[in-house]
Amino acid sequence: MTAGMSGLRDVWRGGVATWECDEMGHMNTRFYVARCMEAVAMLFGLAGLPRLFAPTSETTLSVSTMHIRFLREARAGTSMHISAGFTAIGGDTAEIVAMMFDSASGDCAATFRLGLGHVAIADRASRRWPEAFAMRIMGDLLETPKLALRRSVGELASLTTASGQRAQELGLRLLGQGAVLQPSCDPFGRMLPHVFVAAMADSVRNIITPLRELCANHSDRRGPHFGAAALEFLVRLDDMPANGDCWEVRSGLARTDSRTMNIVNRMLDPVSCRAFGSMEVVAICFDLETRKLIPIAPAAQAELAGWIVPNLAL
Repeated sequence: MTAGMSGLRDVWRGGVATWECDEMGHMNTRFYVARCMEAVAMLFGLAGLPRLFAPTSETTLSVSTMHIRFLREARAGTSMHISAGFTAIGGDTAEIVAMMFDSASGDCAATFRLGLGHVAIADRASRRWPEAFAMRIMGDLLETPKLALRRSVGELASLTTASGQRAQELGLRLLGQGAVLQPSCDPFGRMLPHVFVAAMADSVRNIITPLRELCANHSDRRGPHFGAAALEFLVRLDDMPANGDCWEVRSGLARTDSRTMNIVNRMLDPVSCRAFGSMEVVAICFDLETRKLIPIAPAAQAELAGWIVPNLAL
């Protein structure tokens, strides 16, 4: 159930390190998610369920969905903080909204909306929230700020269409491969959410780069300052890979317009072909000198049409 607006709570405070920034000169998306998950742990701890990610905990949180909007750059040396709150609570599920701010200017740099489940460590089965916790949250739910609502991503269907067979049918490109090693896992042996995003983002670079070069060839602003950036992510996590699992990422261009390119990505088990998760990325061409969006020229849009995979959705 949901309720009206109440205040967000400060749950993380820190800054952007140089080593957290990528070749575009701003904080890499994986670190946005890592900081958000720290904020989630603090939010639940302050609400009465501390140490849900501790190795000794009998239950933990599973992330089922993430929606992220990147609103302003976070560059090295910037002081940041995150405020968050609950927007819905069910018997064994919850939804939260978190907003990352530039602490000096007060500008919102990113928004996060997460769907979470409460699960037992032993069997990954759902567990109801403690009654006192659920009652406390139910009395203090807030309305999702408009700034955090979906803007350029597609709808999130109730069931995933991702599978190895479907990827083959659609002709999705193999962009990334790897294996889950222990440092990439939570205390319970599952891939961490920010590592999932990192694997997806690193793989997507293999399609973003040629698409960016295509757009640059039709732009008046071609040259070394012609970069790319993400505006929005929509993530579905079906069954996070575990320590020792192998994975592959298959992707395709779903749609494009004069400003954005939507790329849909599947992380799959290359052995069983089951889906670990999917992520839609809204990308833009980005001027590294002016730090602004570069429009996609009509000629580039016409050429991009040949890259579009029909009926590709999250």
